[in-house]
Amino acid sequence: MSTRNAWGIGAVCALALGLSPAPAVAQGAVEFTPFFTSYYPIATVDDAVGGDQTIDEKQVAAPGFGARLTFWVGRSIGFEGAGSMAWSGTKFTSTNPTSTPVSVSLPGYLIAASGRLLYRPARTNFYLLIGGGIVSHGGDTWNFSGITGKTDPAAVVGFGARASVTPKIALTVNVESYLYAFDPDGTGTEYESKLQPDIYVSIGVPISFGRR
Repeated sequence: MSTRNAWGIGAVCALALGLSPAPAVAQGAVEFTPFFTSYYPIATVDDAVGGDQTIDEKQVAAPGFGARLTFWVGRSIGFEGAGSMAWSGTKFTSTNPTSTPVSVSLPGYLIAASGRLLYRPARTNFYLLIGGGIVSHGGDTWNFSGITGKTDPAAVVGFGARASVTPKIALTVNVESYLYAFDPDGTGTEYESKLQPDIYVSIGVPISFGRR
């Protein structure tokens, strides 16, 4: 992750810490949370070596949007379904020791969906999440012959914070990682299966349908 991206995640977390803790959501409450998200890739998709150069392919950091539906069965335990889409294509970077690196980008998108368990310790506005879901790749960068493995199962882990902006309006800030093995051409030989620990940082406004 670049220094710029790290600063962005740090700024979002600092924003959450600077706001007042939101009141706990009551047992049986249902919340719908639309959110904006930022996607940050960590690993390369492919590392190809040919002659005296290396060609790396990597998803690009990108904005996106999504929504979550949360059901709190208690003040500390909740169940949640979430989905998002980020406009992330891939960048091909060719590195030759005797020349300037050359980069080419192609457009694409990522769709992520998951179901997860939330745990919020008593007397805090922080919560942890763990679950499972899928990640699906699409767009021009994956519309090539032999690309068959565009959708993969994923584990999801992360944390978040809920804070008050006004007495009636709250914000949620989430940092999540989707962990999955990605092998776009399946049994082909161009790609090898690689672990992708993708990071999503999101800010949402929860709309509650239950009494606090």
